[in-house]
Parts: sequence; C-alpha cells; structure tokens
Amino acid sequence: MKNTLKKITILTLVLLFLLYGCKSNDSQNSLKLVKEVDFVLGTMGRINVLSESEEDGRRAIAKAFDRVREIENKMSTSIAGSDVYLLNENAGNNYITVDKETLYVINKGLEYYELTGGDFNISIGALINLWGIGKTNKVPSQENIHAAMENIDINAINIDNQSVRIDIPNVQIDLGGIAKGYAVDEAIKVLRENGIKSGLVDLGGDIYAFGKKADDSSWNVGIQDPEKGANPIASIPLTDKSIVTSGDYERFFMEDNIRYHHIIDPKTGYPVRNDLRSVTIISDLSIDGDVLSTAVFIMGLEKGMSLIESLDGVETLIITNDKKIYTSSGLKDQLNILNDSYEEREL
Repeated sequence: MKNTLKKITILTLVLLFLLYGCKSNDSQNSLKLVKEVDFVLGTMGRINVLSESEEDGRRAIAKAFDRVREIENKMSTSIAGSDVYLLNENAGNNYITVDKETLYVINKGLEYYELTGGDFNISIGALINLWGIGKTNKVPSQENIHAAMENIDINAINIDNQSVRIDIPNVQIDLGGIAKGYAVDEAIKVLRENGIKSGLVDLGGDIYAFGKKADDSSWNVGIQDPEKGANPIASIPLTDKSIVTSGDYERFFMEDNIRYHHIIDPKTGYPVRNDLRSVTIISDLSIDGDVLSTAVFIMGLEKGMSLIESLDGVETLIITNDKKIYTSSGLKDQLNILNDSYEEREL
C-alpha cells in the first residue's frame, strides 16, 4: 500500500543473532534455514523459516507471500478494483459489498478509533493523499489542509451486513496503518499450517517472531537507534510475539529546518510534533502493534503509556528526543541496553 500512516523500512528493527551466531542443539540439527525476499505492500518483505527441507520451506514461504498479496489486492488504496479502492471511488454514492476480511479490518479500525479517542482514524485518507510524504515533499497550504480535514469523518463509514458505504463524498478510507499488521498475522498462520514451527516474518518492519531459534533460545530483536540508522540501541528476547515500531526518522522531508514526517495527526492535519522519536509495540498480534505504534506516537509519552498499561498482552518501549527510554511494566528487566548514550527512565 502506497498511502500509509506508518511505513517503516526493513532497518527499523535490527534483527540480532536471529538465526546466526548460535549452534543448533541435537534435536534441531536437521532443520534448514530458508530465506526469501519479495516486494509486497509497497515494501520489501522478508520471511525466514527453519524447515525440515529447503523445498518444504520455500513452498511454505511462497504460500505466505501469496496470502499477503491477496490481502493487498483487497485493501490497497491504489490497486484498481480493490475493496478499498471501490469504497473510495463510490464515496457518497453506493454501498459496496466487501470481502469478509476487509470488513474485519475496517471494523477493527473503527474499534481502535474509539479506544484511542480518535487518534487512530481510518478515514484519514484525504490527509494522507494531500501530504504524500515520500512523493511530493512539500508542505501543503493551510487552506488545502483545512479542506482535507473537512473530509475526515469516521461516522461517514456505514456498515450494513457485509456491505460498506462512505456516506460523504471525498471522505477516503486508508487502511495503511492496520492492514500490514493483519497481513503479517495471516502470513504466520499460513506458515504454521504448512508445517513450519519456527521463523520470522518481516513486512517492512512489522515483524513477528514465532517458535525458537535453532539452539532453542528466543529470538533477540534489536531496537534501532533513531539517530544512527541500523545501529541497535537495545535488544529484547521474543517468542511468538509481534514487534512493530513507528518513528519520525524513516520517511520525512525538511522544510525551513522543520522535519515533516509520515505520522500525521488526524486532529491537527500536520505530522505529529512532540518529544518522541519512536514507539515500539510488542503484542500477540501484529494488527494490534501496527495500530498502537502509530496511535501512541500521536498521543505522546504519558497518554500513550497510560493506554498501553490498560491493555492486556501489550507492551511498549518509547524513545524520546533527549535519548530517554521508557518501558511499560511488562518489559521491566527484559530490555538489554546496548548504547550507553541512551538511558532507561520511569514515568
């Protein structure tokens, strides 16, 4: 998907010692590491698996990538004929019968709108298109921003059984901040259904690590330094968990010494300006991490941390402009700081 609230590149989360740097135990000596890379959802997707044979591994990975493409073909804003494309083209006019999983993702978006007090809003498409971060690299006029905000209205999304209608012309749905996480979850399902018990799916930085490494240890995932690219500032062990990061440093442009990045606040019409550099979410499902990494970034440190602490099975790591690291209660004593210039703090 080209238009997203959050597009994180492969380097957003540095994968440390995932399948390397360790010796296999006797029970897993026969497993083979199989890796594939493919362009999906507007980004480079990577899938690594441990498989009984290379043939079985490649077959499972191919099916997982096919599943991701199915989702992209239904939920992309730019693929003609997709569910979302047709909804936007018919805004103010017809009901469109959508696939059940498109309806599921739309409903999840509506639920998260309520949970986040409107900070996550799938009706933000007009603003996403206007800013076009990564394409136009120019600050829109205040007049155009105001006009786009007039076309953001979650209440315009009307659902009748499996049909959806956007009641107001020019209101546009954008699932870019949620569909990639859903695709990761579905890719994991496909791999497991095809006999894969251990591996890693990375769709442009939305990552899920499942099973154990060849030495029966957890995966170690590194959190990128917002200032120094791929260099990790910390690592954390994960098993059967999603990890997703949103930051202001991956897609942005500078104008008059001001950084304009891709995380747009639907309530102001502008890229978020606060004291955060990145938000990492660890959760059971990537669809939740995808949404919450964006929403917490928009909310800011205290409000965002409060939300995460209220949710079961969800943790966060927040990095601020002054190189402070704040973690939710469930991550205490799990984080390994690798860069002495960053300091872990408590709220």
